[in-house]
Amino acid sequence: MQIIDLSFEMKDGSLAYPGTAPGLVLERMDNEFPDCTVSRFTLLDAHCGTHFDAPLHYVPKADDVATTPLVLPEIVLISSCESTLSPIVLKDHPSLAGKAVLFSTGWEKGAGTKEFFEAFPVLSEALAEQLVTQKVALVGLDSPSVDTASGDYPVHRILLSAGIPIVEGLVNLADLIPHIKSGSSVHLAAFPLRIRGLEGSPVRAVAVVD
Repeated sequence: MQIIDLSFEMKDGSLAYPGTAPGLVLERMDNEFPDCTVSRFTLLDAHCGTHFDAPLHYVPKADDVATTPLVLPEIVLISSCESTLSPIVLKDHPSLAGKAVLFSTGWEKGAGTKEFFEAFPVLSEALAEQLVTQKVALVGLDSPSVDTASGDYPVHRILLSAGIPIVEGLVNLADLIPHIKSGSSVHLAAFPLRIRGLEGSPVRAVAVVD
């Protein structure tokens, strides 16, 4: 078994969407024991770094990050350089039920910079509708959001209304290609913090290759 880290490494001052302010602040606490490190971190935005959007994010009274079912779905990786991904990217994938559909656009190269949050690739509403029709388990991508920064966030609403969680800000997706091509079983683990009432959470997302 091999584990491939798909999570962006956050640090003190890591930017939150839309890239204009920090999403996380890390502080060292005064401690009477010199050989003991004690820290406090303040998560200013639950949607910073590689993060999980639960249905509650856009669906009132829906599952939060504590109640969204935990799954280990098989990964289907789709590579595309489209700025707005359309249903055509699914043409070679007729059966996606129960799968984690991850979109690799190459955008992760800018992770951690202000530019990462500007003009990033997104999903089209038509693609989101198709993913719902195919009953996927989860949708993820390597940009900060499945929707553009303007508008009513329709892709979020389509997916989350169907109970399909979203993982944004993934990295290292290209590292999965040789394993998938070789026929290895590759599954996604992306578990949010178990905090009742919270609609989003950073995750340590990994691919488990067996």
